[in-house]
Amino acid sequence: MKTFIAAGLLLASFGTANAQEPINRYDIQDMTCNQVLSILRQQGAAILRYPSPSGSGRILYDRYVDNAGICFGQGGHAIRREIPTKDTNACPTLSCKPGPPECDDGVLGFDMFGCIGND
Repeated sequence: MKTFIAAGLLLASFGTANAQEPINRYDIQDMTCNQVLSILRQQGAAILRYPSPSGSGRILYDRYVDNAGICFGQGGHAIRREIPTKDTNACPTLSCKPGPPECDDGVLGFDMFGCIGND
């Protein structure tokens, strides 16, 4: 039992320490999808900026991660996102959302998981 508790505390501290590390920012409109995915693999997470695919001229940005465990370690969950890069309009990435995945379902009709305000 003590080993289980120690392992849990170790994982929790890893997620907290990872959240406090500085994060790099990249303008990706001149990068290929492979370059973006390589950055995420090397750094674990990064802020990626790119022009809106709608052509409105707005610059969009978000924090993208290499794996879902990073989101879980911070009390959230990963969602799949496709972002535009130099060579494709649909580079597959992951982004974090707060709360459990059940907050995305909208199936239950009541707030069993504390999802109110997690939009």
